[in-house]
Amino acid sequence: MVYRFGESPPHPTRDCPMPDTAPTQAHNDAQLEAELIERIYNLAISPHAYDDFMDKWAGYVEQAMQELTALKREVAAEEELSMKPLSRHFDMGFRLLEELGRTAPATEDMQGVRRAGVASILLDPSGQIVWYNGAASRFFGLRRLSRIDDLTLWDRSRTELDKLVASLAHPVDPVGRKTVLRVFSKPADKTLFMVAERFDNGDGEPLVVLNQIVSTWHDSVGFMLSDSFGLSTAELEIAECLMEGAGAPEIAARRATSVNTVRTQIKALLAKTGVGSQTELVRVLVSLNGAADRIGAVRPHVRHGQTSRFRQRDGRMIPYHRFGPDKGQPFILIHGMLDGCDLTTTAVDLLHDHGLTFYMPERPFFGSAAGIEGDIGTAPDRFAEDIEDLLDHLGLESVGLVAHKAGSVYAFAAAARLGNRVRVVASVAGGVPLVSNDQFAEMSARQRLVAYTARYTPKLLPFVLRAGIRQLDFGGEDKFMQALYENAPADLETVKANDVAEIVASGYHFSIAQGHRAFEIDSYHVVRDWGGRADLSPAPVLLFHGRHDPVVSLDSVEGFAARLGKRARMIVDDDAGQLVLYRNPELVISTLAALC
Repeated sequence: MVYRFGESPPHPTRDCPMPDTAPTQAHNDAQLEAELIERIYNLAISPHAYDDFMDKWAGYVEQAMQELTALKREVAAEEELSMKPLSRHFDMGFRLLEELGRTAPATEDMQGVRRAGVASILLDPSGQIVWYNGAASRFFGLRRLSRIDDLTLWDRSRTELDKLVASLAHPVDPVGRKTVLRVFSKPADKTLFMVAERFDNGDGEPLVVLNQIVSTWHDSVGFMLSDSFGLSTAELEIAECLMEGAGAPEIAARRATSVNTVRTQIKALLAKTGVGSQTELVRVLVSLNGAADRIGAVRPHVRHGQTSRFRQRDGRMIPYHRFGPDKGQPFILIHGMLDGCDLTTTAVDLLHDHGLTFYMPERPFFGSAAGIEGDIGTAPDRFAEDIEDLLDHLGLESVGLVAHKAGSVYAFAAAARLGNRVRVVASVAGGVPLVSNDQFAEMSARQRLVAYTARYTPKLLPFVLRAGIRQLDFGGEDKFMQALYENAPADLETVKANDVAEIVASGYHFSIAQGHRAFEIDSYHVVRDWGGRADLSPAPVLLFHGRHDPVVSLDSVEGFAARLGKRARMIVDDDAGQLVLYRNPELVISTLAALC
């Protein structure tokens, strides 16, 4: 059922119009809407205006929610708010932000696969494309079971890539040769340069990784080229275009000049720099730009674990990270929506002390994990298959499942699929099924706003998420974090300690590495009653929770425990908030160790 903002069902207090106040209210509504629309478009100009937009959106949503049957206690299954006057502005704002793109430089994980909005592809020795990210899908039209032949390459690049793939049949070349490829998008209106190199995925199967050359141009590179080779301003601009993957016709169009003029300038570049070909010039430019990147490089998303990949039954390559000893008591740690794939140094030390091993797979659309297309409502069930395949890959007959925050719904889906292979489900600061609007009202302001948007205006959620991504891309981690935990002093205190702030901020970027899709899928599930999945497993359940959690109240957790019955046990940290795993890892790890 859909209620339109301003057209909610009759209410006793509104049966009789009040002419004295109605015009004033209509004026206020129109003014609020106008201010909100202004802030939607302002985000394209000022990424750090996200908080201002969210404040206005909060006022609009809270007012709309009051008209949704006066905040009924029971949440109707398909109840939504329709905001047609605003929806086209949200849609236009989303398309505008997508057109602007992701401007922040990409970082690399420990295996060399890029984790930002640039194209990355993995090839096996047969030429099968075993993994690609969303950017590669958009640029090259890749689909499941695509092969190397589906890539449109410059003839010389085709030869070089074929040689590199063929070399996978031989022992690893200690030189670690790299080659630059010229690849054409589909439709063929853009030329991209990609660096191809060989690496091992941790299981002995060699692969070739292709990473799009990052187009961010550092001013320091221009200074170096100008000082070292005497390049003119025009030649520096040509060099920047070449590094971005543009060919002579595209450069000519950008600069409103002839193709012949551009080709003459490229020849001058080659002569001044002393390189023998355009491909070699791009190598030089990439190396210089990479050096500039490393001056202020962002650390990898996983600093304390060992990263590997395995091939899932449908051919996807799934990254996973191991923490703790090689052969400890095994647990699968399922990450949440914004927490990433890393643990504190203290937590890792405790795993070694207690002999526990955590394996953490990256969920679809997070980090560098390939997405799984399908019905959004069955996403947890599809991920449960990944967990089953990971257990088979690792040779594990039984495990414990540890869910962090929004990972809880996925843990219970996996427990339902795996049956007796699951010894225990431990939910740490985990989400619980939402069965009442009172549970929304208990959340902190920012968390409640996103939850309302996901639950009651899901068609507007992509813009809200995309705008948040833009704030993070422009270095807004601290403001983003402050807004989430503004009413949670325990969590703000935790963030200040040791390496927690870095892990949390890195987790934000891990979650948005491929865009907003991962967050959108999780948001769909965490704001609904998913308790039916929890009922399908007989495994005992541990519910670790901080008393000051700003998202899920203790009352909600107690209600979930009561629903689970005797198999559930609550463990409360009286001093912690949502970040209990970082604040008090001893509580979680020692309790799990005692079960073993």
